[in-house]
Amino acid sequence: MKPFSSLLTLALLWATPVLSDPVSRYTIQRATTPIRVDGHLDEFAWEKAEQINGFERILNNYDQITRPTRAKMLWDDQHLYFAFVCQDPDMWTLYNEEDQALWDEEVVEVFIDPDGDAKNYLELEVNPRNVKVDLCIHTLKPEWDSSIPWDIAGLQSAVQPYGTVDDSLSADQGWTVEIAIPYSAMAKDIKGGGQPKLGDSWRLNLYRIERKAGRQVRSEIVQSKGQKSARLDSLNKIYNDETEYTAWSETYNRGFHDPARFGIVEFGE
Repeated sequence: MKPFSSLLTLALLWATPVLSDPVSRYTIQRATTPIRVDGHLDEFAWEKAEQINGFERILNNYDQITRPTRAKMLWDDQHLYFAFVCQDPDMWTLYNEEDQALWDEEVVEVFIDPDGDAKNYLELEVNPRNVKVDLCIHTLKPEWDSSIPWDIAGLQSAVQPYGTVDDSLSADQGWTVEIAIPYSAMAKDIKGGGQPKLGDSWRLNLYRIERKAGRQVRSEIVQSKGQKSARLDSLNKIYNDETEYTAWSETYNRGFHDPARFGIVEFGE
């Protein structure tokens, strides 16, 4: 019986799938005090919420993070809340209107795909001046299909800069972002995005794009749009090489839009 038992044990081990490189997990605590969305993160509920310390580098130069990000999440009966703390010695923007291509500059991002099927999920980006772009991603394949005109009705967000945005001559400390997304805004278009219950699980991810090359380099690139020159190629290389793309739940080949790699959150007490 002993040899048979050993063989059976080995067979079971071989047959059991091994979850290698698991996605990130987080228990979202219920807000015990009202949340005022002002960017200050000074409510007791934020103080006691679990802190995410480890955003991972994605897309390039995977090991090095010089400007780290911290994050927390909370929930109540009406909203899902997000908080970011971003170290940043040079906060800058160019875009100042809603739904512009903020992903080309400095932003924090929230992607929410409650059922994790890579269809009809939410993307929200906020820059250091609290300018936002929000869109619904309908499908990724066979062709990309998204709607930028779609809006998160009732969205609240606030940014608190510690320093001076768009002044590269002054040394900044960074910026905090506070976001409240109503479930009512997701109930119709974001599949599975209605009000959660205690113990429910959703898939979502948090990102930050930090452009260390700065506002001047980006301005030159924008001004040279449509041109072809060695100077523009050099600027684009500098801009891309000096970008830190980071994520709470690390993604790989598909970059930001990889719902299979989104983190798993559970709605707790």
